[in-house]
Amino acid sequence: MPTDSAESEQHPIICRDGRLTRAGIASQTHDEQAESLAQAAELNRQWTLIVNQQDRLVNLRIADEIDEVTFARKQTELRDRLAAINLQRDVLTRSHDETADLAVKVFELSQTLRQQWLTADYAAKRRILEIVLLNCRLDDVNLVPQIRKPFDVLAEGLVSENSRGDRI
Repeated sequence: MPTDSAESEQHPIICRDGRLTRAGIASQTHDEQAESLAQAAELNRQWTLIVNQQDRLVNLRIADEIDEVTFARKQTELRDRLAAINLQRDVLTRSHDETADLAVKVFELSQTLRQQWLTADYAAKRRILEIVLLNCRLDDVNLVPQIRKPFDVLAEGLVSENSRGDRI
């Protein structure tokens, strides 16, 4: 079993015994954050270029170097490109914040789910099932759950030493 220091050095998301590690999740999040920052920098660069093009276009129109129809066509084109880039920037910012919050909540829930289930009343157990399960169907006499993402990855790929062996 790796030690905490070995986990933090290697940053595996899942250590050899199937447990999630905080260091692994932090490393994965850091890598994704670096990629998001690179995407944001590229979008900011494109945004700056378009704003500069708009300024040059206005200056050309003021100097009467281009006609009104050409100016209107190019202005619309640049405005549409700028709107698309602004939308991409907003989505990138929003998705990063939502993903980070979701990762923390899922990790915390996965670490305490067994204890919560054992001590929960019926209403709390129902709430846990609503969080984890997407849908259930009957297959003959068996109830077959469909697990929500990201819990499906945890349920399919990990085995806890405290479980019955066939699931978390």
